[in-house]
Amino acid sequence: MKRQTGLSKFEFAVVLVVFGILAHILLDRLIALERAAERTEVALTVRNLQTGMQLAVGAKIARGQEAEIRGLLEEDPRNFLGFAVGAGGTARWSYDPARRVLAYAPRQPAAFGGQTQLRWHYAGRHDAHGRVVGLRIDALD
Repeated sequence: MKRQTGLSKFEFAVVLVVFGILAHILLDRLIALERAAERTEVALTVRNLQTGMQLAVGAKIARGQEAEIRGLLEEDPRNFLGFAVGAGGTARWSYDPARRVLAYAPRQPAAFGGQTQLRWHYAGRHDAHGRVVGLRIDALD
């Protein structure tokens, strides 16, 4: 009887199935990580915008220009050139200065519960006398 030197067809099929299962697990994990990364990216961008607004308000207060804080809501952001509109499935940011609405169209809507657009509204923070004393970003939807 002659000894077989290679893999049998059955052994080869088992190896392929094992590699297929491992590849599937790896791809699922990579997709989950990509979704988590996009959620983190959006949260950080909104937090950075909020921080920038707080710095602008602080600068107005430091200069004694508290009455001009409301004007930060009416003006376009300084040096704002718009957000890039991506092609081929890349995410898109947009800003509507008339309604003061910031919008984001995610690359992976599944990362945000299937939402195809996330929106935030810029609003003033008022004191007891109705004066604008700060700015905030409120999530819409």
